[in-house]
Amino acid sequence: MNRLTKGLIAGGAGLALLIGSAGTLALWNDAATLNAGAVDSGVLTVSATGGAWDNTITAWSPGDTATYTADVSIVAQGDNLHSQLSIDPSSITGDPELLAALQITMTVGTSSGGTLTPVAGQPNTFDVVSATPTTTAPITAPVTVTVTFPADSVTGTVAQAQSVQLGGLQFLLQQTP
Repeated sequence: MNRLTKGLIAGGAGLALLIGSAGTLALWNDAATLNAGAVDSGVLTVSATGGAWDNTITAWSPGDTATYTADVSIVAQGDNLHSQLSIDPSSITGDPELLAALQITMTVGTSSGGTLTPVAGQPNTFDVVSATPTTTAPITAPVTVTVTFPADSVTGTVAQAQSVQLGGLQFLLQQTP
């Protein structure tokens, strides 16, 4: 075969491949619209108001304790929505020795609009269950964060003249599987 014939065969094969990948060459076609409705997404939010410390300690010493109480409002709207409330550990920063020495715990008071139940084996973590998961009615509860500098947590000069920033303390609300 000569070059021209080979080129025509190759070009025809290429055109057939292009046409084949473009779908059918049917001239008649039709479509039907289904009235399947809409899908609405839910809501998962947390806010804290009215927070205050029970006392002000300016120079912490081993044995000191302070509590911070705030009112938390959670909206957990969604079918089959599972979520948990916890303290965001990355929101507490400072000198590593003092940070390691502090014990930080969270407790939840009586809630309305749903339940906040402690998760076994996961300190400072609470399962969130809305009483009305198809609405944006909030779950509200007082939440207390206790910061303790245990007397037996340090020896010698460990954690002296150090600082931890609690001003950025955050509650974390996350959807769980």
